[in-house]
Amino acid sequence: MTALEIVKLLEKKGISAFFSGTNSSEVNQVSGLIEANENNISFFNDLKRLTELQNTSAGIVILQEKYAEQVSSCKIFVEDPYVAYAIVSQFLNIINLKPGIAVSAIVSTLVTVPSSCQIEANVVICDNVKIGKNCIIGAGSVIKDDCIIGNNVTIYSNVVIEKNCKIGNNTSIESGTVIGGQGFGFANNKGQWLRIPQIGRVLIGNNVWIGNNCSIDRGTLNNTIIEDNCIIDNLVHIAHNVEIGCGSAIAGQVGFAGSTKIGKYNVFAGQVGITGHINTADNCHFGAKAGITNNVKLAGNYSGFPAIETASWQKSVVRIKSLDKVAKKIKDLEKELQKLKRVLEK
Repeated sequence: MTALEIVKLLEKKGISAFFSGTNSSEVNQVSGLIEANENNISFFNDLKRLTELQNTSAGIVILQEKYAEQVSSCKIFVEDPYVAYAIVSQFLNIINLKPGIAVSAIVSTLVTVPSSCQIEANVVICDNVKIGKNCIIGAGSVIKDDCIIGNNVTIYSNVVIEKNCKIGNNTSIESGTVIGGQGFGFANNKGQWLRIPQIGRVLIGNNVWIGNNCSIDRGTLNNTIIEDNCIIDNLVHIAHNVEIGCGSAIAGQVGFAGSTKIGKYNVFAGQVGITGHINTADNCHFGAKAGITNNVKLAGNYSGFPAIETASWQKSVVRIKSLDKVAKKIKDLEKELQKLKRVLEK
């Protein structure tokens, strides 16, 4: 792509952009500032990397106009370089669809696969599955009865989608993930656990990205729901009847207990744990390892266990670090009081 082609691509995506320098340079891949060569495009949005910008060999750099004099390469000016970089990187690394059904794939006679889809080796597609256009089903994946797969869905290798689940358009599910497995539902009968069949569904919206080795359980009676535009990192567990609001972002090793309802645009850092049957407001941000044990009614930043407002939690941590010193001072004061008491008793 030339600089002009990149500018036109960004403008199609609603990004205002223009370039400075020659349009003759062509780039074929993204790269970091330090590693880049003349065939690469890079971006700058962190002042800590100013020296890297000044010394980069990238053929094209995406940056804000105010840093134009810091680099001699061809430049593309945008308001948010990181967003522009993401769009360009997607375009340069698009998956090339290879329509067709592998010989070793097993597809039910009750399923019609659009001619635009790519079904790889050892895939199993069971009865009454509906598959949209331009889908990729990776090697070894299994799609059980009555599932609905939208358009432009990419399912990577060894994914299992259990019966009667629904996957929205433009959604991506990485390898090893299980959608619609049995939730953790048991009743205790005098010390013996009785299994409660999970008969709900998993409904996943449009433009959702789900990482490797996630487990999203089907609902017990109602549905487990992930709304549009959510991103879910690797090794995330979402239990039965959980609802994740649109635009939410979930980092690795987060766990949601059953029947939790998450508001819109929530962000969960790594290893956050959420107890069951609670709700969170829209626009909440939970710091790493936070433990959410009660309803969160207001937007804001939360940290610690149990999770409280981050500012309050940070003050508490400072106080905790001072406890040893405070305890020593108390002991010293007790000793002084004992001395004074003995003096007064004389």
